[in-house]
Amino acid sequence: MLSRSTWLWLLTGLGLVALSQYLQWVGGIHSSIASYSEPLADLTVAGILGGTVTAGLVVRHWWQQVCRGQREPTPGAKPRRRVKLTRAQVQADLQDVDSLIQKLQNDISRRALQAKKQEIDRRLAEEALHLVVFGTASAGKTSLINALLGRPVGETAPTLGTTQQGSIHTYQLEGWNSPIYLTDTPGLLTIGGAGEAEARALAQKADLLIVVVAGDLLASEYAELLELARLGKATILALNKTDQMLPEDVETVLTHLRRRTAGVIPPEQVVAIAADPEPLKVRYCFPDGSRQETWEPQPPDTAALIQQMARLLQQKGSHLRLANALLQTRTLSEAVQQALREERRQRGRQIVERMQWATAAALAVTPLPALDVLAGVAIQARMIGELHQVFDRRITLQQAQAIAHRLAQMIVQLGGLELATHAFSSALKASPWMLMGIPLQAASGAYLTRVAGLSYLEWLQSGDPWQEELLQERLRQQLQNGHPLAFLRQLARQAPSSSSS
Repeated sequence: MLSRSTWLWLLTGLGLVALSQYLQWVGGIHSSIASYSEPLADLTVAGILGGTVTAGLVVRHWWQQVCRGQREPTPGAKPRRRVKLTRAQVQADLQDVDSLIQKLQNDISRRALQAKKQEIDRRLAEEALHLVVFGTASAGKTSLINALLGRPVGETAPTLGTTQQGSIHTYQLEGWNSPIYLTDTPGLLTIGGAGEAEARALAQKADLLIVVVAGDLLASEYAELLELARLGKATILALNKTDQMLPEDVETVLTHLRRRTAGVIPPEQVVAIAADPEPLKVRYCFPDGSRQETWEPQPPDTAALIQQMARLLQQKGSHLRLANALLQTRTLSEAVQQALREERRQRGRQIVERMQWATAAALAVTPLPALDVLAGVAIQARMIGELHQVFDRRITLQQAQAIAHRLAQMIVQLGGLELATHAFSSALKASPWMLMGIPLQAASGAYLTRVAGLSYLEWLQSGDPWQEELLQERLRQQLQNGHPLAFLRQLARQAPSSSSS
């Protein structure tokens, strides 16, 4: 078999022979035509050479396409599939959220979150579309509601903040059989934050959002759009009060709005409207030569907006509802998980405080000749088991005892025993606390149980895998940030009440 270099030399030789034959052929054509006309011969040769170069480029492009098409797919790569959102998927996620809610022990929090879950259930079952009109104060939101409904349902005025709270109206769009709930919202930049907070809450629950502006986007409006786009809200941006602008100015503002919202709102969903046009001055001339001027009201111009609404609903109306229900479900899930984390943290601290008192009582009743951290291992093992129950994490008694032993060893290695003994012995020498029956062993043992318990609680909250280095670092931070003397004061204050109970 020929080597690679031999093939290269062979192909190079064949190429040179072919090029020589081609040049001879072109030269022969030029000589035969030049006997009649030299310019015609030059033009003919130029055409042949140009055609040859063009043909070469075409062949090269074709060969690249062939090679690209014959490339093997990346190993392990899977073809993308468009996942269709279904009602069953949303309901399954809602069921998961309900399971989390049931784990909450705080009755008030559980009922509040359960009510939000039931609201999502209700909206999912009614199959209505929730359309929310959102924007700055006096941009014309209520005027747009009135125009869409064909009747005045809300007060309009040139002053800021006419709409003080959200109002819901039923709207029927031609070609869409399901009901549409049209919600007006308080305007942004109104005096006080309550209206703005309600407007944002309503916007976040919308299936379809109409943002009304009266000109270019303010910085606050743009920030709100970005935040809502991050949530995945389908949005139509409506430039209102275009009757007060020149036609060329309307196009200029629309172009600018589409450029600023590129990647956030599709350009076709940025439309111009005149929800409440100003009256038009009309002059009438009569046969007797008299004239009369009057102001005639003009009909609203919302055709572009209605067209975009109809297009979106026809293309993905059901998807809008399901996507919003899924978004609300995941938002609720985050709220439930946060409430569950906070509740578990509080319950965990209560367990640690109870076990630190158990340690103090055990060492006070049976004082040891010398303080031994391992004396509280049994109590710490019970503490670890109860903390695992709070976090729904299974653990055996043997495992809890092994972890308690290891925590005690870590505390000794970090010098926690010497730190607690020195601090408490110094404080108790000339202190009335000694008369209250708090021996050195009890105070130090309770403090070290607290350090171990809070460190272990932090590890459970983090959800990190078991790593002794991380747990040892948490123990070191608790020892450094803890205040033994402050703990001793707290222990002294609680001692009478605890002994009486």
